[in-house]
Amino acid sequence: MNNYRIKILLQEIISRLKLDLSGLTVLTEAATGYYALTPIIAALAGADAVYCIARNSRFGTVKDIIELNTVLRRDLGVKNDINIFSDRKDSRIGLADIVTNLGFVRPIDMAFLRQLKSTAVIPLMFETWEYRTADLDLTECRSLGIPVLGTNEKHPALLIFHYIGHLALKLLLAMDIELFKAKIVVIGGGEFGRHIVETLRPIGAVVNQIQPERDKHRHHRRMEIFADCDAVIIANHHNHQPLISHNGLFTPSELHQINPGLSFAHISGYVDRKALIEFGFKCIPDHFAQPGYMSVTTDELGPRPLIELHSAGLKVGEMMARESLSGRRGLEVELSVLDTSDLAQGFDGFHQ
Repeated sequence: MNNYRIKILLQEIISRLKLDLSGLTVLTEAATGYYALTPIIAALAGADAVYCIARNSRFGTVKDIIELNTVLRRDLGVKNDINIFSDRKDSRIGLADIVTNLGFVRPIDMAFLRQLKSTAVIPLMFETWEYRTADLDLTECRSLGIPVLGTNEKHPALLIFHYIGHLALKLLLAMDIELFKAKIVVIGGGEFGRHIVETLRPIGAVVNQIQPERDKHRHHRRMEIFADCDAVIIANHHNHQPLISHNGLFTPSELHQINPGLSFAHISGYVDRKALIEFGFKCIPDHFAQPGYMSVTTDELGPRPLIELHSAGLKVGEMMARESLSGRRGLEVELSVLDTSDLAQGFDGFHQ
């Protein structure tokens, strides 16, 4: 990490968003890589206390996490303590005003929610259409009056989806796909698919896009576009339909028959990586995430996307927490914040 640059980015984004967590207690995760920066953001934004849940994972051990946090606090000028623990029943969970929905905090289920105080709030560090029931019991949140809002990633101060196109670029270059004059098939619709296409075409790539929600039926699959294709990018985050599998929109067998030299870059979507490998296809990354999750996230590009998004999520949390501590509850908090800030995002069909 370039901690000097990170410090400048943190100061810039906290100032730009006017993030002020003074008087508030934040519960988030302590993690590795750039995800280690979330508690740092909270501390630098003036939180009275920052508590973090950590656990061992394929990315590192709790010991690794604590050591990285110590270095970051020193290098980035954090004066107050950041408290890291692994027990999901730790009494400090009940002190939190703002609870993030990040990996090591999840699942935020009924048992976890009932440890929170009545004024706690939960900002989602993504847009609400990305919400997953396995990660957060939204029904219980509403029953307990705990406000939950998403973060508008399309906000002019963020424009997070623009980074998805650059993420595709990085994956393609890692597979020795030259981009200029390369023939690319993008399987994915929505913001992900659109930004990838809009990034690749201006630099000279020949791009075909398949939007699975529109190309559901066999006769719409346009197999011929794979015949002389160099690489396929899968970035379908809006739905979980099988894309490439033995019973998917495309099968590894037919793709191998039409073009055994294809390379596959996976960002999100239902793809059977094992089946692709069995047919000899080159695949990146080494692990494909399950539907609804991303195999690679924008922090692969550098610290800015994560700092921007998580600072914005904490800002949404700050606004909700101030409303909640003023005496409002649940939906009343959510509607008040949505009325006053376009950085927060509600749930379609519930808030509109």
